[in-house]
Amino acid sequence: MFWALLAILLGAFAMLTAFRARKFTKKAELDTPPVGKFIDVDGVPVHYIKQGSGPALILIHGAGGHVKDFTYEHVARFSKNFTVIAFDRPGHGYTPVLKNTSATLAQQAQLITKAAEQLGVTRAYVLGFSYGGALALHLATYDKAFVKGLVLVSAVAMPWPGSIHLNYRLMSKPFIGPAMMAFATAYFGDAYFRATYATVFAPHATPKGYLDHVGVNMSVRFRSFVENSRQLNSLYPQVLAQFDRYKDLTIPIELIHGTADPSVPDIIHAKEFIKLVPHAHLAQVHGMGHGTHQLAIPQIEAAVYAIAADTAVRTPNKSSTFSSV
Repeated sequence: MFWALLAILLGAFAMLTAFRARKFTKKAELDTPPVGKFIDVDGVPVHYIKQGSGPALILIHGAGGHVKDFTYEHVARFSKNFTVIAFDRPGHGYTPVLKNTSATLAQQAQLITKAAEQLGVTRAYVLGFSYGGALALHLATYDKAFVKGLVLVSAVAMPWPGSIHLNYRLMSKPFIGPAMMAFATAYFGDAYFRATYATVFAPHATPKGYLDHVGVNMSVRFRSFVENSRQLNSLYPQVLAQFDRYKDLTIPIELIHGTADPSVPDIIHAKEFIKLVPHAHLAQVHGMGHGTHQLAIPQIEAAVYAIAADTAVRTPNKSSTFSSV
């Protein structure tokens, strides 16, 4: 009798959790609806925004991000002189998880280039933030004809010591990940997720209005978070497989990296990258953490216009340092 009652209670709790998690997802999407259009790429409806005119500039968001990362400031700023295009990567924003697989860098790169071609773009400058930097580098090393220049913002560029955070490793596991994230979204409040998201910008404050603009809860919908965790969990071997190809890059490359970045340290990624690619230019932002994509806008703007001016020939390992104060 006891075990039967326990099974009933556990079943009821699981149903309640699933109901609340679905309700969380629906509310997140209601609060943050699509801001762009959809384009079919081999049966995958890819959500994108396209604005402006001039040379194409493709923006690639990081882990847990989506196109609204860039509609906060980047799109309006750069669409004055560029055709700005941003895509939701698979499992992020409104681009769905790929069927029967977690998206690799190669699969995501193929989606981007095919979508861009459908939009009339066969060559583009590419800006990648964090995980998006690894994807931008994959594009540049495996499809050299497509990428005209790179801006790498706090980019995952090189193999790193140690493992990714335990949370991501657990969330990437079958059954365990969906169950844990369903529980979290069912019972943790908005304040918890906002506070967690804000740590990206530490030690600085989050830009005013950014959390409301981006729709924090879009990133933690349980299916999206699990796919994001799977992508992160499989990233290391993919970076290991591609980093030796960087030395063959000849396109203009600009890097922006905070010197106080705890999640993608500049000493491991940006500084090691420019040893392999001497013509790349690194702009270090002293005292800044991982939130450079929103806090280092002047440096990003300078970098975009530098690659557009085709300033590929530089003093080897040249770098500049800015204060974030």
